[in-house]
Amino acid sequence: MKSIREDILYLFQEGIKAASPKELFQEFSKENMDVVEKLSDHSKNQFVFSLGKAAYSMAESFSDLFSVNKGYVLTKYNHLPLELSEKGKDKIWTYREASHPLPDENSIRYALEVLDQLKQLGKKDRLVILLSGGGSSLFEVPIDGLSLQELINIQNQLLKSGKSIQEINSERKKYSKVKGGKLLKELNQDLEVYTLVISDVIGDDPNSIASGPTYPSQNYFIIGNLTRSIHRILEEGKKLGYQTKLINDTWSGSSEETSYLFEVEFNLALDSPKSQMIVLGGEMVCPVLGDGIGGRNQETALRVSLLLDEHPTEREWTFLSGGTDGTDGPTDVAGGIVGNDSIHKMEKKGWNPKKELHNSNSYPILKDIDALVSTGPTGTNVNDILILLVGSAKS
Repeated sequence: MKSIREDILYLFQEGIKAASPKELFQEFSKENMDVVEKLSDHSKNQFVFSLGKAAYSMAESFSDLFSVNKGYVLTKYNHLPLELSEKGKDKIWTYREASHPLPDENSIRYALEVLDQLKQLGKKDRLVILLSGGGSSLFEVPIDGLSLQELINIQNQLLKSGKSIQEINSERKKYSKVKGGKLLKELNQDLEVYTLVISDVIGDDPNSIASGPTYPSQNYFIIGNLTRSIHRILEEGKKLGYQTKLINDTWSGSSEETSYLFEVEFNLALDSPKSQMIVLGGEMVCPVLGDGIGGRNQETALRVSLLLDEHPTEREWTFLSGGTDGTDGPTDVAGGIVGNDSIHKMEKKGWNPKKELHNSNSYPILKDIDALVSTGPTGTNVNDILILLVGSAKS
């Protein structure tokens, strides 16, 4: 019999699996035969530009279904297989990595490199852009007169502000030559362009996903989002014997607001003697209050552990908050996982959880009690998944 912790980690992984490019492309192909026919037409040379944190797995999955004459992958550092990262190229593909969540010199260098190749495409070619979250910082050409350091300072202030990703990306467009549909203006107007997207934005707003480099455009398709992952988790939760409840799959509240919401749901769950599963999906906002290390999911896990610790119960519970891309904020983990004894473990090791919370320092304290969720790069990116499991009452 699996533990409640094993259950919650399994459910989170199932959510990630449901958003894998391999599954998404297969599903898209079944439902969009007209697009498949166009992408399978060999009368034109097919160039693929795959951009974002899921760029490599999207390129790989696309290549399994369609022919590619030439391709370019631009993704986050450590998101390529080491061999490809070191080699940089093979017969068909160019492989590049840049910085996220803030741009760096490679974001500009490789944006200019791929732009040079894209500008050479014309009527005899077809461009397929595979887009996923993270593209805003990975692919950048600043407006004239704006230095890289100035751009980094602007974006750093935006990221720490607690603004939504829609608000942040709206601002980012003002300082970029390739965001907000501007990439299309750089290309030959006779070029046939398709954009296939895995959405990491609530409501799937094309203007906001990777700051919309090719939007608005005619052949723009969202092939995957958080909804599919949430449905998979609910299905699997029922199979494991949990009574399931979905609060929301387009949540955009703050980390603090979210933790209070789960406190309410926790107390409601205790009213039933049966095992309970409560699920929430979306993208939280999380203003940075201090100079600690952490991310919105880790902070939410710490907040929930503090709140639920105030409601002692013999019922076993576990809470997980994780980013489906495998990276929470500027850290190397997906999020945090906490349970009945988490606060006791923290205090036993000499931590003051509330103090660390006010310094935005969730990573070290969770790491010290083995409460981090570490998946590595997942190959997809569809927002955050939060799960609370409450075990059944002992008879």
